[in-house]
Amino acid sequence: MNDDIAGRVTFIDNVMKFFAQYGIYVIVALLAASWFIRAGMGEQRRIAVYTAIASAGIALAITLMIQRVYDHPRPFVDRTDYVLLMRHAADSSFPSEHATAAFAIAAGAGLYRQRLGVLMLLIACVIAFSRVYVGVHYPADVGAGAAIGVVSAFAVWLARPLFSWADRAIVRRLVPSFLL
Repeated sequence: MNDDIAGRVTFIDNVMKFFAQYGIYVIVALLAASWFIRAGMGEQRRIAVYTAIASAGIALAITLMIQRVYDHPRPFVDRTDYVLLMRHAADSSFPSEHATAAFAIAAGAGLYRQRLGVLMLLIACVIAFSRVYVGVHYPADVGAGAAIGVVSAFAVWLARPLFSWADRAIVRRLVPSFLL
């Protein structure tokens, strides 16, 4: 399935391996940096971070529960026509934890900071594609992870009054103002 594209151009293979392994760290770094970027209202900036973190936590919990119940072999375990470009454990592949976390963080932050959200969603798409490209996931694995992540972000978005209260009652009192 990925044998049509993977393993043909070394530069592209290396870029895909980077995003498959480290792309999630790029998204997390962007989220952390967004706390300090002063564009927009302070409370909205912070609530974007809270929403992204809560969305990722809930989405990953759902993903891990699904993996416990439904053991789906990875493509390199199941098939001989897959080109495996990086080492990976032969654990359950459905849904993709990387795609779940990337899309949950991107959608959670994007609900409040649209430009940042678009950038993160583009990176999340590259991460999802790269996971299939390097041979550790099927397209359905990353598609399901993306769906779980985005739905979790919208569910957490419904709790925004709780985050506003927590920001006013706790964070603004405990965190030094230069960090807000």
